[in-house]
Amino acid sequence: MKNATGKLRWLAIFVMAAAISVGAAACSDDDSNDQQADSSNGANTGNTRATGATGATGTTGTTPFTGPTGTAPASAGAAAAANSTSNAAVDSISFFAANSPWNTRVDGLPRAVNSAQMLELAVQRIAVREVPGKDGVVTFIRKRPEALTVNTEAWAPPVVSAGGDGTEMTNMVCRQSECGPSDPKVPSQLALPPGTTPDPRYDGWLSVIDPERGVGYDFWRARRQDSNTISFQFSKGWTLDGPGFSKPVSEDPLRAPGARGSGMPLFAGLISPGELTSGRIDHALAVSLPGIARRNFVQPASVTNGIGDRRSLPAGARVRLRDGVGIRNSPRDFQGVRSRSVETILTALREYGAIVVDRSAVPTLYAPRGTARRLIRGNELDWLTVDDFEAVQLPPIFKDPPLAEIALEGPAAQSEGTVQSGQAAGSGQ
Repeated sequence: MKNATGKLRWLAIFVMAAAISVGAAACSDDDSNDQQADSSNGANTGNTRATGATGATGTTGTTPFTGPTGTAPASAGAAAAANSTSNAAVDSISFFAANSPWNTRVDGLPRAVNSAQMLELAVQRIAVREVPGKDGVVTFIRKRPEALTVNTEAWAPPVVSAGGDGTEMTNMVCRQSECGPSDPKVPSQLALPPGTTPDPRYDGWLSVIDPERGVGYDFWRARRQDSNTISFQFSKGWTLDGPGFSKPVSEDPLRAPGARGSGMPLFAGLISPGELTSGRIDHALAVSLPGIARRNFVQPASVTNGIGDRRSLPAGARVRLRDGVGIRNSPRDFQGVRSRSVETILTALREYGAIVVDRSAVPTLYAPRGTARRLIRGNELDWLTVDDFEAVQLPPIFKDPPLAEIALEGPAAQSEGTVQSGQAAGSGQ
């Protein structure tokens, strides 16, 4: 009886963690998109501190976090800042340890044997439709557009720096009894640029980088309550000199979920304005795909919201641009600043690759919200398809929910319809 009680308690903890992390998958996988600039993106939520072993291996890139070289600039005014754009102080910060998967190169790592199949499945989605005159629904495969986009507004997280000139003390208030892990704990107040306003249309994403504490905070379903208060439903802190990912859900069910469907940081892998201006990105990029694998994930992911074929590319997988693919393959004649931006991103995709962090309506990379259109509009890479990429050999595969749980009540009773940390109960796969 004691053993059974222990198992049920563990299951209750797991279900609570899953419940925290499922909401965004249900509400944020919005298929509407602006092909010219931005595309919508699926999301997830959850909780954890950055812990766990390094995922893929490779040569190291950027140096560990050393703090900013400047301070957050004063806002031009609340009206301008209300657009939730990111501030320039974040550009001067290097995120995570040198041996983090985010900072290791992939150009020398072996290619996955089934790379082509995984990538092809990753742009397919299982869908359902009603049949006129018949009960129930039928399932079918919907192949999504393969063109790659860069989000700079919709489903692009605003990233701001805490502290510095012109910031205002802002109350950070959770709207739930359980709001994420307490280590590192989210302060009850943060000094934010005036008018910092998460957009509830895109899951209220917000990342706050606190250089003094050496911590980055992700917020989910955050919203501006009044002139000095932001409320949220979930938060997760990341030590900026840590590995940049969490232990898998089987090892740490309360800490594994995150503001993204893979449990990874919102601010990791972004294409920053400073990097585009300098012409150099020394870290892996974050990428989302329509049909990432259900149940399966690999580190650095810690959970998954995948709903695709299990043979598809899993959350946490790394992809890189194939040799020989470059700006010369584009049908467009890029000039000046945009040419440099495209070259910068292509080089990063060859050297550091991209880590699968979420599911999305179309293949998607990310820049901080409000990135200037003179640097990147979002459609510059729409001539690239999955055929231009290859998957890096996968590390060990984990299951979400863990295999140890599928014999217990709850997930076990659903078999193929088990609840995932990134998937709403009863929504199917």
